[in-house]
Formats: sequence, structure tokens, C-alpha cells
Amino acid sequence: MRDIAYEQALIRHQRKMLRILDEYHSEDTANWTERDFLAIQRALQVYIESFIGMARYFVQQKYTLSVSQSREALDELKSRGDLTTQQHGELLKIVGFRNVLVHDYLELNDGIVQAVITKRHYAVIEHLFIEWRQALESMD
Repeated sequence: MRDIAYEQALIRHQRKMLRILDEYHSEDTANWTERDFLAIQRALQVYIESFIGMARYFVQQKYTLSVSQSREALDELKSRGDLTTQQHGELLKIVGFRNVLVHDYLELNDGIVQAVITKRHYAVIEHLFIEWRQALESMD
């Protein structure tokens, strides 16, 4: 059974974080302060975590499978044809980057954060959110 409130919360967080990340994407990185880097890191973390939540929820709703790890959800979606090999690889990198943001924050390189934003490496998530949301709505 779908949890519409959960879906709406995920989408609300995803949109908010995407808006923040895209605002930074359009700014001159030379003007970013330490506070900006911290805001970007937090926005990336929440954005990626909302994606992980959506991936696990989508697997649960579409295949009635419960997965506890983000990797499991992505592997399941790839094995069932919902993700291409390329998407799967990109998403594993994004999830890995989230783990760096959360667990290896003392070693985080601002240049990598800057590259993620300027190259919009986070954008692949946006399309999947839309696609999966439409798929969930069509399951009703």
C-alpha cells in the first residue's frame, strides 16, 4: 500500500535540495565561503538520502520487496531493468559520495564538492525521481 505522505515528504525535500544545489551551480564558485561549502554538503546529503529513500520505497511498492541497504535497492532495480548499467554505476558513485559526506567529513575535499556542483553530477537523480513517481501513480 502506498504511503502518499512519505512520497510527498521525499519529493518536497528533493525539490528543495535540488533548488538549493542548482542555485549554487549557477553562482561563481570563487565567491563560495566556508558556510556555502557546508550548506552545499548538507544539501547534497539530504538530496542523496531522499533519493535512497525513494529507491528503497520504489522497490517495495513495485516488487513487494523490502531492502535495507541502498546498494540492494539499486542492484534490484538494475537486475529488473529499471536502471541501465550506466545509471547503476553513476548512482553507486553518488551513494558512495553521500557516505563520504556523512562518514569521512574530516577528509572531504572542497574541490570534489565544487566539481559535483559545477558539473551537476547530482542531476541523474532528478530524472529518476520523476520517472519513479509517475510509475507509482500508474500502479494505483
